Amino acid sequence: MPNYVLLDAAKHQKKKVLPHTNFKHSAQQHHVPMTINEFVQASTSFPVMFMKDPQEGKFHATALLGIIAGKNLHFTQNDWLGTYVPASILRAPFELGPDLQQDKTLTLYVDEDSQYLSEKEGQALFDGENPTQSLLQVQKVFADYFKDEIATQKFIAKLLDCNLLKEIELVVQYENSDSMKIKGIYTINEAALRLLSDELVVDFNKQGYLMAIHAMLASLGQVNRLIKLHNGSEEPKIKGVQMRFDSGEE
Repeated sequence: MPNYVLLDAAKHQKKKVLPHTNFKHSAQQHHVPMTINEFVQASTSFPVMFMKDPQEGKFHATALLGIIAGKNLHFTQNDWLGTYVPASILRAPFELGPDLQQDKTLTLYVDEDSQYLSEKEGQALFDGENPTQSLLQVQKVFADYFKDEIATQKFIAKLLDCNLLKEIELVVQYENSDSMKIKGIYTINEAALRLLSDELVVDFNKQGYLMAIHAMLASLGQVNRLIKLHNGSEEPKIKGVQMRFDSGEE
């Protein structure tokens, strides 16, 4: 498990960051967060969906990297089995967290147990008490990510306003006759999409929403790719996956 702590010049003055190698830190992540600007590229490798936080009721965009909880099918010791690497994986060993000195403000945290953190080699984070160019670049990456996440939440709010989300239930059928259900994921309501007014369609197109919507719909075909990757592992073989929607259609 990551051990995120507030990034501090005094505490982390000697720390250096190593380049990403085989993305081992993502091996147990079967889904990762996405932002809207990633949808098109991500759809070439993963199903891109929404998940609903059971506590807050808030929707988040996500890429499905595996079928079984805790197993990323795109990670191997030798290679990454996708054409796209999600930005959330590339942001390791850093993450955003609450600034304890300023209310309602986010700041950088670092995973002190990360394989990408070292005191012997890599890019230094601090020069004395000042951030290095390397750390300034990390700060820019997270500033952009924060803006992208705001844009993603605006997109989700618009989808909800237009009744464009519908829940999916994935029913996984194994060759040994066992089955498993994956719930709590959402995609685009195509029937409602076809009923949008011309005015809304033009507005969606101008904001880049139509491209994101079609990328999400196209990405559903990547479920078949997940089955193929899964069946190449040592896990029980999957015979097929049914997509059941809240309307009862398949």
